[in-house]
Amino acid sequence: MKWLSFEDVGFARTDAEKHKVRASTKANVNGREVSIGFTTLLRGRQDPSRPERQCDLANSPATCMGVLLSASGQPLRDDAGAVVVSTAHDNTTLQKVGDKIFMVNSTESIPAAMFVTTLAQDPATGALSATATRALDTSPIDGFWYSCAGSKSPWGSHLASEEFPVDARFMQERTSWADLRTRATSPTFPEFKLAAQYWGVNLEDANQDGTPDGDIADFKAVFSPYFYGFAVEATVAENGQATLKKHYAMGRHSMELPLVMPDNKTVLLTDDGTNVTLSMFVADTAGDLSAGTLYVMRAYQTTPAGSKDFIADVDWVNLGHATNDQVRALLHPPAGTPRITFSDIFETEAPNAGACPTEGFKPVRGANSETLECIKLRPGMELAASRLETRRYANYLGATTELNKEEGMTYDPDSHTLYVALSDISKGMGGQTGGDDHINVATNLCGGVFGLNVGPWMNASGTVVTNYAPLNWYPVLVGVPQTYTAGSPYVGNTCSVNGLANPDNLAYLRGYNTLIIGEDTGSGHQNDAIWSFNTVTRKLTRIMTTPFGAETTAPGWFPDINGYGYLTAVVQHPYGESDANRLTEPEATGRESWVGVVGPFPALK
Repeated sequence: MKWLSFEDVGFARTDAEKHKVRASTKANVNGREVSIGFTTLLRGRQDPSRPERQCDLANSPATCMGVLLSASGQPLRDDAGAVVVSTAHDNTTLQKVGDKIFMVNSTESIPAAMFVTTLAQDPATGALSATATRALDTSPIDGFWYSCAGSKSPWGSHLASEEFPVDARFMQERTSWADLRTRATSPTFPEFKLAAQYWGVNLEDANQDGTPDGDIADFKAVFSPYFYGFAVEATVAENGQATLKKHYAMGRHSMELPLVMPDNKTVLLTDDGTNVTLSMFVADTAGDLSAGTLYVMRAYQTTPAGSKDFIADVDWVNLGHATNDQVRALLHPPAGTPRITFSDIFETEAPNAGACPTEGFKPVRGANSETLECIKLRPGMELAASRLETRRYANYLGATTELNKEEGMTYDPDSHTLYVALSDISKGMGGQTGGDDHINVATNLCGGVFGLNVGPWMNASGTVVTNYAPLNWYPVLVGVPQTYTAGSPYVGNTCSVNGLANPDNLAYLRGYNTLIIGEDTGSGHQNDAIWSFNTVTRKLTRIMTTPFGAETTAPGWFPDINGYGYLTAVVQHPYGESDANRLTEPEATGRESWVGVVGPFPALK
């Protein structure tokens, strides 16, 4: 058995520690102690090709890490006229292409951006450094949206996600900019305005009341909620250029990340938000994600209602076959043909006491919502419903859409175990009135990591659909709610400081029994952490902590790049979710994200 363990950095106690990025400085690899650390490759608002990494937003905005550009390549600006530079960096992969090493990084913003950064590697030490970066043009895929976690495909491409797409029913019902401003929550109204600016919509505000003067129809003419919510694949060439593909055939979700299994055909898809699900896409051809059949989980809970443990068996509901081209044609119909809307796909009516008054309608919960609604599929709209309204249609067909905050996912091929993080076990996972109620477990606001055994799954006709289907759920490691009394150094933390708080991103190092767990927590832990968990010994070690108000994102293992191993890690939006007042303290380290690696390790073969 190979071995990897880390120095424990401990819980951040002092104000100075709470302002820093702290990471293990030592690891033990197969009995050998090695020196490691966190190396910042880039921070937001940096251009590695310029003196002192200072961005030139006037003459070279596309080479500034985190800048948000319009479809025409112009920097987006906020209401005060300042160029918008994201502090929300997320999914990061390292790519060795020929003799070159690149880093691909996405932003969790509206609109989202993707950057390709050229890296240099010191052959003597393995140290990485950034030499140049550039934002990709996302207009060929109708733009890019709130990109959260992701993965690297077995064939080396960067797989990104699009989280929290606009509810198409909500958008269709908006009649004016003022109406949208009143009702917008997620996305926020300023985010809607940035999306409109991306498409070049005139947002003139002569009255300076914060609401554009024009007709919202101008925005709807160039923007569709159905443009977003998909897996996005970036393939980098040796010259640093990249091609982007949006994989509509895999369905539209609040997609946290797509993960390709070892057959290069089965892709598992997590779904972030409230009343969400787990999906499985089986491609027609290995290594080609442009066509295939989509399935959505049906969970059968085996623990009693109200149990603290979520244990369940899993079956799969078939949502049908599709190709990218078929779905994209719905979004870009022939000239003169209206673009598809929510009401083209479903009829609706209001529920009454948790039931639908009219036969043929079914109560479901809408996009990332606890609100019950009654829908009926219009004739011939199965393809559109399955790929553009995936969650609603899955619930309509009887699949389980009750998970809450389904986040990161990773796979151990040796034990055939899929690990999935549920950041917050509540809401739809408790008992619900009206509609389906497949899951009913006790609330745990600290969340947990679950194991799913993976194996062959046969459809009703006895045909093996895939050898890589999740077959059940069971807890592996859950957070422990905790109240600390006044005077305790941990007062204010609501989850035990010796365990997890709201696990989010996951990564698994094959052969070393090492599961990496990143947190996205507000009050659970004041300072978010990245943990190493040995799945055999069950030893949990805190290997990194982040500054006030930050989130840990993008842990990913890259075991051997020219003889060295790396663990990517990103510190997102420091002082952003909480503790914004701490930014004025002398020890404050700034709002910009850190994008970097822990290591270097010897090659982790």
